[in-house]
Amino acid sequence: MKTRINTVITGLLLIVLAVSLILWKLNVFNLPVALAGVGVFGLIVAFIMAVCVVQNIIDLNFGGIFIPLAIIAIIFDDALGITAITPWVVLIAAVLLTIAFGMLFPKHHRFSNHLKGNNGFGGKYTQYTETSDESNGGYVMHSMRFGSATKYVRSQDLVKADLTSSFGELSVFFDGAHAAGDKVVIDCRASFGQMNIFVPQGWEVINKTNAIFGSSVDNTNNHNVPENAVKCVIQGSVSFGELVINRV
Repeated sequence: MKTRINTVITGLLLIVLAVSLILWKLNVFNLPVALAGVGVFGLIVAFIMAVCVVQNIIDLNFGGIFIPLAIIAIIFDDALGITAITPWVVLIAAVLLTIAFGMLFPKHHRFSNHLKGNNGFGGKYTQYTETSDESNGGYVMHSMRFGSATKYVRSQDLVKADLTSSFGELSVFFDGAHAAGDKVVIDCRASFGQMNIFVPQGWEVINKTNAIFGSSVDNTNNHNVPENAVKCVIQGSVSFGELVINRV
């Protein structure tokens, strides 16, 4: 549902941008005086940054919120009267805010049995395993910020994995995992970094990720998987980063 909402919002905002550019060039309306000094390219970049902010607000991905806002502030620094602090002070402040909000407002999951390891900010991560009677499956979370890590998922009853990579590189191998049923969901968020996902040969990959100023590369091939294969749904967002999906 969240992926569909992101897609609809992005599509509508891009339509607004296209129509606005056409009407502006046809002199149907004029730009506000504060925006008159900004070029067409700057306006397009600012609008796309605004789309990126909206997308990441929905996902609560702080890296994709403050950095685009900083870029918008730099584009309109003259109109906003903040030329004294652009570009570097604004960019540094955006990075610091990204780190601070990521620490103050971590994503919450209804998981238990906390197992601490080496991932997350500065190389720490927290893995969670579902143990309630409401589910027969396992839930795993890995997060990487400002670093790099390789993780191996060994769950024998996997239901869902939650992966986050910001300003770093995260590689996660699922070849040692077994699905609890006929479906596994991998929810990923990659911003200003790279995420590599390695899925088993016998899984059918369904890539539903959204990429804004980033790329989602699916190197898998479903032609050789069996008809009753586990469906691996990979969803989430990629902004200013790269997601690569491979088989192993």
